[in-house]
Amino acid sequence: MRVLYACRLFTGLESSVLNRRWSPTGAPTVFKMMEALDRGDDDVRFVLTCKDAMLDVACAWSEPRDLTLRIDGLRHPVTVLAGIDAFPRWLGRGRHYLREIRHIWRLWREVRRFRPGVIYLDNANVWAAGLFARLLQTRVILRLMGVYPIMREVPTGRRLVHRLLRWAYAAPFDLVICTLEGSGGETWLDRVLRPGVRRELLLNGVDATRRSAKPDPRLAGLPADRMIVLFVGKLESFKGCDEFLEAVLRLRATHGDRIHAVIVGTGTHGEALQARVAECSAEDLVTFIDRLPHDQVIEAQARADVYVSLNRFGNLSNANLEAIAAGACMVTLQSQPDIGIDVITDRLVPPEAVVRVPLDNLVESLAEVLRRLCDHPEERAVRRRALARAAKTIIWSWDERIAVEMKLVAGVLEGTSVRPSGRPAPLTQGGDSSVDIRPLSEVKPPTRQAERSGG
Repeated sequence: MRVLYACRLFTGLESSVLNRRWSPTGAPTVFKMMEALDRGDDDVRFVLTCKDAMLDVACAWSEPRDLTLRIDGLRHPVTVLAGIDAFPRWLGRGRHYLREIRHIWRLWREVRRFRPGVIYLDNANVWAAGLFARLLQTRVILRLMGVYPIMREVPTGRRLVHRLLRWAYAAPFDLVICTLEGSGGETWLDRVLRPGVRRELLLNGVDATRRSAKPDPRLAGLPADRMIVLFVGKLESFKGCDEFLEAVLRLRATHGDRIHAVIVGTGTHGEALQARVAECSAEDLVTFIDRLPHDQVIEAQARADVYVSLNRFGNLSNANLEAIAAGACMVTLQSQPDIGIDVITDRLVPPEAVVRVPLDNLVESLAEVLRRLCDHPEERAVRRRALARAAKTIIWSWDERIAVEMKLVAGVLEGTSVRPSGRPAPLTQGGDSSVDIRPLSEVKPPTRQAERSGG
């Protein structure tokens, strides 16, 4: 069976296409699915669309032509569609619109030439997905990584782009898969999808990773006689990095010799945060680490006494799931039920397992929580044990996670209503045999009996 898999050229995939060697550094939901499809006996076509200057994310790929590449580590070639550099600079902002039209046209050509049994498109290519689901008889899967802030305007927005996006999301997709990462996808999908369209919301997985045999010197040098408070993530406002630092600085006078903060990440706020520490002469209170390999992030979590996540858009991210799997003493934001953020987090993670702080008066509230946890190490131990218990029912491995998504694709190919259990399996080393599936090449899709509505 033929599968056309098309998604945005994520930052974590750029090094792989630039170096022609498969070495993804991020977007595990994408690259692990690509690896699973690549390992199978099926005929797969991979297309990465360069969405440069999209959502203010810089793109290292500047090739003005479409290229089909052989990448060491993948059996199947990868086609990378050029971004705005395919058009002359004098077109200005118009290059962005022309890029989207061109990407739709090029994906259409791939469909006509490759003739896949199923087309799998991510949210960055929703325009193409909406058109193909209406105009083609080929089955179409739309893949969402969560609900981004701009997407929240779609259900009620009055601008032309909002109306067009509502039309795209309301297409008769065969399946919509959304990452369950706390952003409220479960309620947002109900508002934008066509009634009756199947949708599945899946937590990401966590791989059982050992601590590094050789800890990073910056981690090995952390003070052993202080409570280590860890922050991991992009240094951007929506991640709450500014409030985290201010809360720590407020404790300097009373707990400066008993607490130490570690901030791991890069972003536009990085220099300002370091300047703030220098302004307060608080270098002994905070350690900044720009980048760490994955095994060193696990090492940082193991050395931390408290793990803090202040993500305003949801707190079931990959890093947070790893912290849950590690049984951390975890501090997160309270849920925002009015917009659906972290409602699912409240359902999955019991109140005794995580300390939740309100978004209002965040700095003072977080400072008070850190002060209490520093003064009462027994509470940290209780929280750790409670989260470790919760992890047994929340966390599953990436092998299990990807096997379920492959099973969903197989169900679309067959035209069956395959619906895996909504409860993740416990984390295991070898995966759960209950989610084993046949190769997609063995699946025989039925002929469509009804013409798709253009709706």
